[in-house]
Amino acid sequence: MQQTVSVASPDPALAGAAAVALTGLAEAYRPRPVTPLMPWRYPHRLVKPYVVTSRGRSWDDEMVAAARATATRQLEFDDAMSGLGLGVVVLHLFDEGISLVVQTWSKDFRSRLSLFSGLAVDDLRPAPSGVGPTVWELEVLTHERSSYVHHILNAEVDIEGWLDDALDTRPAPKLDGIPSGT
Repeated sequence: MQQTVSVASPDPALAGAAAVALTGLAEAYRPRPVTPLMPWRYPHRLVKPYVVTSRGRSWDDEMVAAARATATRQLEFDDAMSGLGLGVVVLHLFDEGISLVVQTWSKDFRSRLSLFSGLAVDDLRPAPSGVGPTVWELEVLTHERSSYVHHILNAEVDIEGWLDDALDTRPAPKLDGIPSGT
């Protein structure tokens, strides 16, 4: 028996094909775990790195090191373009490849945002013009925007508070399983 999905749209502009596309996206969406890594400390720069993974994808220290090398080149450029020395890096492993988001804060209340993509971490290239972050990458960037405003702009420039305020959406371990006996 085939199930039909009915999408009610209060706006006629979102009827037909658009409503079907939205329904398809909603049915396919699944949250992805966000893993914060230890901050990267450079001379005159602090970076909060994250890894986002789709189901079945895993990462290792070598992948993070390769992503860090690509991000470092971008961070050095951003520093020269009025960067404040604070940044966020998101390594995202998804089914079709890998993306890397590098965001830095600048002196004029703006941020610089650079995206890289590839099939493997050692194949990262600048993403095509006009491409933006995915909804999972935006989850991290949204958290980081709030963290920056709270700890840097609305506080007494609490760098340690900013570094400690990391998003972590990994599933909590289930402690009600079979005891180990130790």
